[in-house]
Amino acid sequence: MRKRNVRPAAPAVIIKQVAPAVEVIERLPQIDQQTVMTQLAQMVAQQQAKLENPEPQTMDVKEAAAFLRMSPWTVRDMVRLKQLPFFRLRSRIFFRRCDLEAWISSQVNDCVGK
Repeated sequence: MRKRNVRPAAPAVIIKQVAPAVEVIERLPQIDQQTVMTQLAQMVAQQQAKLENPEPQTMDVKEAAAFLRMSPWTVRDMVRLKQLPFFRLRSRIFFRRCDLEAWISSQVNDCVGK
């Protein structure tokens, strides 16, 4: 891979001409290319990690309890009262992630204009 010669970026300046004099209005911040490249590399690594280890679409009671930040007993109780969306396979209880996210969204209270 051939390395390109990169000139350092000149500071960007917005100027306004007034009669014979030039007045500097705003000096834009200088961008550090090394910092930008480091942050970009971290973001790419995070996205690749998500692709390699996708989150499961179905959860059991323990996983749903961790997702909802509740105890497994509370989740089982809410299932018994049919307060959470769930499905059963034989005697085991499962939850779909999208159903739980929709349930959470429906539980949000609107506190506007009271």
